This record gives sequence, C-alpha cells and structure tokens, in this order.
Amino acid sequence: MPTPTGSDTQIDEIFRQRFASIGKGVRPTQRRIIHSVLNGNNTLGLMPTGSGKSLTYWISGLALQGVTLVISPLTALMDEQAQKLAAHGCRVFVLHSGIDSRKQYQELIDLYNERETPEFIFLSPERLATDGFLEYVLQSIREKIKLLVVDEAHCISQWGLDFRPFYKEIPYFMRAIAGEMALPTVLCLTATLNPKDCQQICEDFAIQDAHVIRHDMLLRPAINIRVIKVPNENTKDEKFWALLGEHRQEKVLIYVDRKRGKRSVEQLCAQALALGFKAAYFHGDMKTEEKTEVIRQFKAGDLLTVFATSAFGMGIDIPDIRGVVHYLLTESAEQYYQQIGRVGRDGKPSWAVLYFSDKNVSVRQTWFIEKSYPSDQDVEWAFSNLTDNRTGKRSVNYFDEGDKTQSAYHYLVRSQVIQPVCKGLTSLEPFEKARGVSLPAFDDYRQATRTGLLIPTAIRTGKNEPEILQDMFHWLAEGKLKALRAPGKCLVIESFADTLPDELLQAIQADAAEKKGYRLALFDEFVSLLEGYTNSSEFHQQIGEYLGIDKFSRQRIHQTLSGDFVRSKSEVIVANILFQSGIPFTYEQRLYAPDGSHRLPDFTIRWNGKTFYWEHLGMLDLDDYAQEWALKKAWYEANFPGCLLTTEESSTLSQETKLLIAKRFGIKPRNED
Repeated sequence: MPTPTGSDTQIDEIFRQRFASIGKGVRPTQRRIIHSVLNGNNTLGLMPTGSGKSLTYWISGLALQGVTLVISPLTALMDEQAQKLAAHGCRVFVLHSGIDSRKQYQELIDLYNERETPEFIFLSPERLATDGFLEYVLQSIREKIKLLVVDEAHCISQWGLDFRPFYKEIPYFMRAIAGEMALPTVLCLTATLNPKDCQQICEDFAIQDAHVIRHDMLLRPAINIRVIKVPNENTKDEKFWALLGEHRQEKVLIYVDRKRGKRSVEQLCAQALALGFKAAYFHGDMKTEEKTEVIRQFKAGDLLTVFATSAFGMGIDIPDIRGVVHYLLTESAEQYYQQIGRVGRDGKPSWAVLYFSDKNVSVRQTWFIEKSYPSDQDVEWAFSNLTDNRTGKRSVNYFDEGDKTQSAYHYLVRSQVIQPVCKGLTSLEPFEKARGVSLPAFDDYRQATRTGLLIPTAIRTGKNEPEILQDMFHWLAEGKLKALRAPGKCLVIESFADTLPDELLQAIQADAAEKKGYRLALFDEFVSLLEGYTNSSEFHQQIGEYLGIDKFSRQRIHQTLSGDFVRSKSEVIVANILFQSGIPFTYEQRLYAPDGSHRLPDFTIRWNGKTFYWEHLGMLDLDDYAQEWALKKAWYEANFPGCLLTTEESSTLSQETKLLIAKRFGIKPRNED
C-alpha cells in the first residue's frame, strides 16, 4: 500500500516550527513511522544509531496533541532527551531516582491539579512498576495520554542480555492507567534487534507485521571495525595503550565491564590520567549528577577519553566520538553493534577496535552469563526472604533487596506462587493533615497502629491495602495531606505457600536454563564471528545476516559524497556527480503506481516541480536481467511517462552521466577534486 500522506502537512509544520534547527527535514523512514503512529497503529521502529529515532516520537507526540509517556532505561538518557525537548520549547517532566523525591511529589500533585500539563513525561520501567502515586496521578489524566513510547525496546525481551524485568510490566501498567478507556498508541524504538526478540516485542505490544518499520540502512558500514585476538591480558594491555596513544587527541570511548578492581573502568582511568590523558570513568553506581557531568565534559571536549560500562550507551548523543574500544568482548553481536553506534554520528570517519582472548570468552560465559540467572539456592532463599515462609501479605522494598532476590522475584511472580497486590507506601507515618483540614478517616488510619505500617493498618481497620492507598493518594493529590519527608515506597505482595513447591522450583529452573542456553548460543555465535574476522566490510555483512537483515539491504556498503550508502561503485559515480551538480536526490525510495504496484528506482530526483526516476543498468548482457528491465521499463512508461532517466554500465559512465545531467537539467557538473 502507498504511504499515507494525509498528515504530511502537519508533520512538516511541526518540524518547521519546533525542530528546524536539527536538520533539513523529516527523513523517509522517520515519516513512515510517524504516519503509522498517527494512523493509530502500534508500531515498532528499527533505525540505526544516530539516525533520528527520537524525532519520530517528538513529532508524533506533538501531532497527537496530548501527553506522551516515554519509558526509558537510563537516567542519563532521560535527562539527555528531556534537555533537548526543553531546548525546543516543549514542556517536559522527568521522574528518576536522581531527582529530589519531594520535588517529584510536588510536580505530580501539580500534574493532578492541572496546574501545568507536560507534553512529555519520562520515567523508568522500575518507576512505573513500583510507584502507586504516579499511577494514581496518571489515571486522573488518562484521557490526555495519547502515546506510549518504549525507548530502547530491546530491553523488553527476556531472551536478551539487556533484559529489564519491569519492561514486561508496561502493558499491565497501561491497562491499569486506561481503565475502561482505549489504550494509547504504542511506539517501540530500538537500533538492533534479532528476529526472536522482534517477535516477542510484537506479541507483548500487539504490533502487526505491517507496522514493523525498518530503516533501509540498519548497518553502519562506514565504521572501520578491527577485531584483535590476543594470547593474554599483558599483550592486550600493550596493544591497547599503544592504540590509545595514537588517538590521544580524539574522542574515544572504551567499554570495560568491570566497575572496580584490576583492569576496571576506575583502575584503567587512573592509569590514563597518570599518562596525561584527559580521562574519566562512567558506571551505573555513580550519582546522577556525576554521570551528567562526565557526559557534559565529553561533549564539550574537556574530556577526550572515557572508560565506561554498558551504562554509557543507549541514546547518548555525542556526534564527534571518533573511536570506540572494547577492552572486553560483549555478550552478543547486537550489543556490540549497538555500542559501536556511539561513534561517527557526525558522518566523519570513525573506527572501532575489539580485543579478546580465550580467557575473556571463558570469563564472559562463566561469570557474566551463567551467574546472571538464579540457582536453586538463590530461588529458595529469595522465596524465604520475600515471604518469611508464610502465606499472606508482606511489604517489600524491591530496591533494597539484593540482585539475586530481585532476579528471583520475577520468576516467582510468573510462577504465581507470589502475587503483587499493590504499589504501596511502607508507612503512613510521614504524612500529616494540612492546616485546617478535617479527615476523620485519616485519623482512624493513623490511630490504628503506632507505626503506621500499611499492612497492620489494613488488618486493624478492616480495609484492604489498595483502598487505603486510594484514600491516601487522593488526599495527597488534593492537598489535604502533606508529606513531612519523602515516604518510603514498597510493593505489597501476597504469598500462597509457606514453602516453595518442588514442581515450581523445577519449572523456574527449566525456564532459566532455556534462557541461559539461548544467551550462551548467541554468545557462541558472536565468538564465531570474531574468530572468523577478515576485514571490516565482511564483518558488517556477517552482523547484518545475524540480525536478520536481508541480503538486498546488506549490500548497501559504498558511501557517497552525500553520505548515502549505495550498492555498487557505479552508483557511487552517479550519486557523486548528482551531489556535485547540486541536484537533490533520494536513493531507493519506493515508488507506487495508482494500482498499488511498486518499484524501487535507484535515484528519485525532484527538480523544478517535476519528479524524475533514474535507473542505472548494470547487467543488460544477462538475459534474465534484460527481460526484467523490459518489464520495468514498460511499467515506468505506463505509469510515469517521460520521467525515466537511465545510464548503462560502461567505462565512460562518468562522462555519460554528466552529459545526461547537462541535457535534462541544464547543469554542467563541476570537476571532481
């Protein structure tokens, strides 16, 4: 079906009014995604890093004229996006742990009372799954929520290494918000996704195949990749520091998956500083303001070398990073490709180097993948810790639990041996009535227990926990209560067994074993790619095949002066002469006839109010190719008479192209130099 055009004027007007400073216009893939969203379709957008994914939801959200919820996995990414939108005059509200909690409560109260309605609200999946007051406030503005954006959507897949368990809660959260109303349109965005993960995301968010929109160029072949296998860590260090010395004056990002200790981000950074590098480190345990400052200095050029864990990555936009080094190999091809996407966003030459050894492979398998899933003992201990080996209700502060309990919690919930009851407040004690307000029901709650703990209060008043919370949130939002300090949040869970049944433990372990096996297989496949490395171009092709990119799309590997990638060196000649002549063109833009049939012309040219379609013919000496061309030529003559331009493969292609341009457009191309 042809791309809809009914909202093109609206899209272009929003871009002109709000975002004209960031580019020349909305690109074809961006436009297709925006059209899909504005037509009410849940949509998955697959676009390479640096290609403008964010603009798709910026424009979609503004066009829908409501509130856009953006679920984002990293505080640095939320802050980055929020700052950009605010700079373009958008009203933005950000919720994450790095912002003062009392300030956030007041902003939620203001939102409830419609003192100011933001156009974009950024929050993490963990926040939406654990914050009851947030859910209550969003329910109050449910009719204004028009779009849900799931950024870095690969984090949804429980098969993938970047899986964030609370991403799975997003559909339930939205149903709780919407109530009886229709759910808002969903837009999922990511750069890299293998076919299995793509299928799961589409199932989770009811996305039809027709609304999975892929950028024509998902690969980044302009990044010069080198893979270097080393026999040991000492040899790696020698090569690494020599490489870094060669690129001392460039912005370089080094990925190291250790926060502290020997050969960690902190230790390597200290060594770099001692050697005179303008260096800093970046990892998830740093305070939000510390991470923000590293990003700011890296952007400004005050820092040129950053040692980081994978916490530095998704969505952080620093256009002039020239190189990325992987001191340790990643867990999969898609994670590697996502991370090297940090470089060369300004279109200038960029590079990536990955070092690995047999020991690195073994450590990644044993200490990263194997230990990322709970053992039998971990699950049993987590069950005991969460339930105290009793049936009934308990309040749990999810974020105070260790990693093993957090991991096991999600397995236990899926097995239905425990069940979340509500997103609660640990205690009612931090609240008091506003001056002059009479609230007998609140007085009853507070007098029920000395501590104000939620579950004992429910038992003694005969009310259930969700009812009490509904009252508390309502009074807080209406200004009838005020918080003396930030109230602690908890999840109220209910256990249906006092011991973990053996059959459930076995089922949990079978599920974990299946996912672990899948991740190990992905890792083995990536290691095979590394072992078989020959050159950068071939490596890009192999990653494209692994990611499920069709061969036709993978063949776009030759970069032109305009920055486009084309399939053949002959097309580079044509594209470069068009560019040098000042003739705007679009490469391989799908062309529809009135009957719905379509073709993919090599170049689409719009000139002085008329559109031309340029086909370069490379293999006319082959019978099949010649027959196909005869059919294609007849199609052009029937549907777009007088609009077809052609060149043929020859040793004089450059001259023929210039003559055709001079004849058709009246332009004499300038010399190539």
